[in-house]
Amino acid sequence: MENTPEEAKVTPIQVHETATNLEQILGLTSEDGSGMLDAISSVLSLEEDQFALVAPGITQSFEQSVNNPNDKIALVQAINASGMRSEDLTGSFEGICEEIEKLDISTQKRDFLKSIIGTIVNAVNDTEGISKRNVQVAIELCHPDAKIPQYAHISDSGVDVYALDDITVKPGETVLVPTGIKVALPTGYELQVRPKSGRALKTKLRVANTPGTIDQQYRDEIKVIIENVESPIKDITLDEEGKVTSILYGSSFTIGKGEKFCQLVLAEVPKIAFYRVDSVLEIDKEDRGGGFGSSGLK
Repeated sequence: MENTPEEAKVTPIQVHETATNLEQILGLTSEDGSGMLDAISSVLSLEEDQFALVAPGITQSFEQSVNNPNDKIALVQAINASGMRSEDLTGSFEGICEEIEKLDISTQKRDFLKSIIGTIVNAVNDTEGISKRNVQVAIELCHPDAKIPQYAHISDSGVDVYALDDITVKPGETVLVPTGIKVALPTGYELQVRPKSGRALKTKLRVANTPGTIDQQYRDEIKVIIENVESPIKDITLDEEGKVTSILYGSSFTIGKGEKFCQLVLAEVPKIAFYRVDSVLEIDKEDRGGGFGSSGLK
């Protein structure tokens, strides 16, 4: 373990300046206005032997925290809100590390800072290929067991919605499933309610009005129409005299409490401005012709 000479020990002012500089670079602040890197600042002020004990755990915890797709998106959003593009942060990683090397702190503390920055850069790189624009949507949890919908993967189009309680849907039955959430969408957007492909593949449960639409001005609790499309009676066996010998009933399917049962996709909604013409064939002079099914299957 490296011991820092007495004259080279980091001072509280240097700790504060380091944390402040990193916050400015990353654009990270907590809801109460305090810096999210205050904890890192405190760690840097520890004696070397204490630092060596706590730093690995903090690094691991930080890596786990930014490994969540929703946190990665929030991280990119915070960086963009600071005026810096995520591409700028990625491109300046080497320069940031060079600046860290100039800090008057021990090697292990410099390595700790570089590890934190590297983790952030990796998280930002994971967002490449997804939308760089994040739309703020206010959400209210109107049930004690409600959860904020989450992205399962960084590239997913939809956020997963979780069941508030166990819900069993009988064959042929249609139920209205509450989600415990209310939203206030910005003007020009809608939320589309879509099924989860895995559940649709493995069960007969469907979102009945796929895709359902949550309009911009809707402020009540979002509820999802779930239908069990399996027939109540799947088969009837008769004997030679035509008497019923057995009946095969359809299956009920249960959505467990806390399970993902549908997804919400945010979509921009342009408005239509119709203008009347004598003939639409005059628009592009081409008519595909035919009708329903005219293009065939092959």
